[in-house]
Amino acid sequence: FRSMASRTVALVLVVLVTISASKGCQALLLPRPTIAGHSFRPAAATARATAKAAAKVGAMPHHSSRRTTSQSVSLLADSAMPCHLSRRSTCASMLADATTEPVSVLAGCKLIYFGIPGRGEAVRLALTIGGVKFEDKRVPFPAWGKVKPTTPWGTLPVLELADGSQLAQARSILRFVGKSTGLYPSDPLIAQRVDELMDALEDLDATITNTGRGLPKDEQEAARLAAVSEGGAVYCLLEKIDAFIQAHGSGGYAVDAVMNIASILTFTTLGRVVGGVFYGVPPTVCDAFPNIQAVRKTVGNDPAIIAWYDARVVQQKSLKSISPAEQVLVGCRDL
Repeated sequence: FRSMASRTVALVLVVLVTISASKGCQALLLPRPTIAGHSFRPAAATARATAKAAAKVGAMPHHSSRRTTSQSVSLLADSAMPCHLSRRSTCASMLADATTEPVSVLAGCKLIYFGIPGRGEAVRLALTIGGVKFEDKRVPFPAWGKVKPTTPWGTLPVLELADGSQLAQARSILRFVGKSTGLYPSDPLIAQRVDELMDALEDLDATITNTGRGLPKDEQEAARLAAVSEGGAVYCLLEKIDAFIQAHGSGGYAVDAVMNIASILTFTTLGRVVGGVFYGVPPTVCDAFPNIQAVRKTVGNDPAIIAWYDARVVQQKSLKSISPAEQVLVGCRDL
């Protein structure tokens, strides 16, 4: 009698455990509600969902069958999926999202600068090469007095985004545009070389500007001519820039073997140097530096740059109608 009672109790326990396991699995396998919107969830949300599913699996009765365990593992995998849909529909949704073109932060932007190449030209060209449609707002010099208080730092250029926010400082804007258009390297070391050359070009500009400062025009021109002649301060800087390009550039590009903002800034800065912006500096100042000249020619022959300046010539009716510095930039394609 005792043996029969023990068997009966054991049978009842097995039935109860089976029912409990079945209900636990069914609860875990209930279809989850679908949600509207994008299928991708933030990583934190996915991690939370995975942890929650893992906790549920851990709470299941130990006497579950292999089939139950397999179903639970499948459920855990599903919980880490990027949306609350079946595997097939989830994959389709992921592919659809992956092919959706992201909206650029530069969409609908406006570049505000004077009607000359100056410090804003590199940004204009980076936007152009990057395929960004932008408003090229050119401020007449007489209007600068009214525009100046509306700028973040009392300087131009200013890049105004579609939401009205304003970004300022020329090289900062250029880096921002470069990063947003693929014209700034993702490799940290190459990016450092880009920044290094850009800083050197800034030094070049400052050195020429400060040479002969405060002197009468004829004495200033004489001082600058001496500075750009062999042995002069500007000539030495140009030698260093040329050697840097030889060491870190390739194929007519200033840094690395692809177009980036270092090549663009080299093109525009040296265009100013030889373009008559600085009194006393002859247009032949770069002739002795083959690597600098190669970069100027490469950028000048970029299809987007050719199209940009051709459009400027058409807009201004003739080549002679654009600024002398722009004419020099146009002429780089024939170096």
